[in-house]
Amino acid sequence: MREILSAIISVITWGTVFVFGQITVKEGCHPILLSFLRFFFASIFLFIYLSLNRIKFKINKDDIPSFIILGLTGIFGMSIFIFYSLKFTTSISSSILMNSNSIFIGILAYMFLREKVRINEIVGIILGFIGCYFVITDGKFSFDMSFIGNLLALFSAISWAFYTVWSKKSNVIKKYGALLSTFWASIFGTFFLFLALLILKIPFSPGKIGIISGIYLGIIPTGIGFTLWFYAINKIKTIVAGILHFISPLTTGIIAVIWFGERISIFTYLGVVLIVFGVVISISRSEKEISN
Repeated sequence: MREILSAIISVITWGTVFVFGQITVKEGCHPILLSFLRFFFASIFLFIYLSLNRIKFKINKDDIPSFIILGLTGIFGMSIFIFYSLKFTTSISSSILMNSNSIFIGILAYMFLREKVRINEIVGIILGFIGCYFVITDGKFSFDMSFIGNLLALFSAISWAFYTVWSKKSNVIKKYGALLSTFWASIFGTFFLFLALLILKIPFSPGKIGIISGIYLGIIPTGIGFTLWFYAINKIKTIVAGILHFISPLTTGIIAVIWFGERISIFTYLGVVLIVFGVVISISRSEKEISN
């Protein structure tokens, strides 16, 4: 259960990204700049942690292409798509679409890892998605999100799904461990974000809120969250980890209610029940899949 708990902690912290990200972007911080700050501070945090624990930073040159792919998908692409989507839609709406990635994770895991999808995992995906839908729509069976925001959040989901599957397919986690793998993925992703800032000539003007958000997002949901995620997916089935993503929109919804004073309706409670029930069903028969 330690592996499951690590994944759950990760997705809970990721639920905060959408709220803080939306506030920061609406305050005028450019999405690419916020993405850069997030992973810049994450890289610093991981560098200090690895140094204090005397973990060697060296990686095999043959694994560099894999880390470049991880940096482009799970760092560069995922983060930019998320923060750009928050310019056009709400934090909760972006969260549900981003965390629909379990569907894409399941497809890619079958394609690249040949993981079998069990009926309980399919049921878990369906229940989790319905639960997230209730949390977001408050029982109103229509989305009032813009097409652009939806599309960008969906691209973020696909990017993260590929990042999750490729991190396991490439075996870099088993080879270097969760911490070092997260560090190098963050380093390459931060480098690509920096190039984007230079090429697009985006001014470095994040403001106080941008700096504070960058530090928080870099340390908690990224430095710590990504490391726990890498640790978890190395131990459990990829699709199970993907299904646990449905907890993230729940976190976003709760924070939005507290932060903006929104009411909690019967449909929100129903969504919570479905999400939790879906996760329980998904992992009930999958604990035996955890690696020794």
